[in-house]
Amino acid sequence: MSWNVWGHEWAEALLKKHIAGGLTRHAYLFTGAPGIGRRTLALAFVKALYCQNPPEPGEFCGSCRNCKQLEKLQHTDLFIGQAAAPGETLKIDTVREIQHNLNMQPYAAPWRTALFLRFEEANLNAQNALLKTLEEPTPLSKLLLTASNENALLPTISSRCEVIRLRPMALPELAKKLEAARMMLPDDALRLAHLSAGRAGYALSLADNPDEVDRIVSIASDGIEMLNADTLQRFAYAAAFKDVKKRPVLRETLRIWQSLFRDLLLLSASGDEVELPISFTDLRDSLTQLAGKGSPEIFRKSLSEINRMIMYLNANANLQLLAENLLLNFPNL
Repeated sequence: MSWNVWGHEWAEALLKKHIAGGLTRHAYLFTGAPGIGRRTLALAFVKALYCQNPPEPGEFCGSCRNCKQLEKLQHTDLFIGQAAAPGETLKIDTVREIQHNLNMQPYAAPWRTALFLRFEEANLNAQNALLKTLEEPTPLSKLLLTASNENALLPTISSRCEVIRLRPMALPELAKKLEAARMMLPDDALRLAHLSAGRAGYALSLADNPDEVDRIVSIASDGIEMLNADTLQRFAYAAAFKDVKKRPVLRETLRIWQSLFRDLLLLSASGDEVELPISFTDLRDSLTQLAGKGSPEIFRKSLSEINRMIMYLNANANLQLLAENLLLNFPNL
């Protein structure tokens, strides 16, 4: 029986082997891009650990009391810690509260489990606080962490975990899965596979929210317009971010433009005659034209600038100034 975690069969097989052999580690770190399935795989692992009637070692039935409670994230022995919203900070108080709960005896499962989501958002104090639990784990507890990259954490954190590095699915394979799971037309499924860059969880979310797809493509189109815009138009676009509450909006815009400039870099380096894994297939014609006007170095430089702006954004810099600085450094194509 499969855990039904798309694209990570090798990780599923490894975790099942750990459970079946009684070799589970005290801490696991699941890494990969957001939407790739880190949380889904971690929760499937907990279900297999907690299941009261496993069909075989390493499996879960899905119908026992523990499985049903975990499906609703309501199990008394599971504690989830994360920042209030993506891009915000996970603070030490959250870590300490969960550490306190881990020191108690399990109520209905063999272990108490802490699941820290997006742990790269934990501040330095929070990460250091977790080190004590990682170094001196209680015998009846498990620690599961998810992060975009192990290098985003303190080396002392990742070195004390079994690291499970998740990778995107091949686009044709993901498209086939989407066709079957959501009864989608082949072209529509392939479009979402490209837009999600092979991240199964993100692709499923987009399949269930078609308006979200249109909104993302619209933000990417804004980026294309800014490459053709004059200085006044660029300043006007940046002015939309003067309100500090727009930080999540700017963060999302920059993330989408990362994919946009990655597409331009691919097209400028390889040409349109090659079938490329670009994200914005809807915008291929416009992207191909722009790629022909620039060079890989130009687009690589812009992509680096976007990455730098995201780092400053995480440091609570002025939003409008960040947007203005980025747009003024965009090439004119």
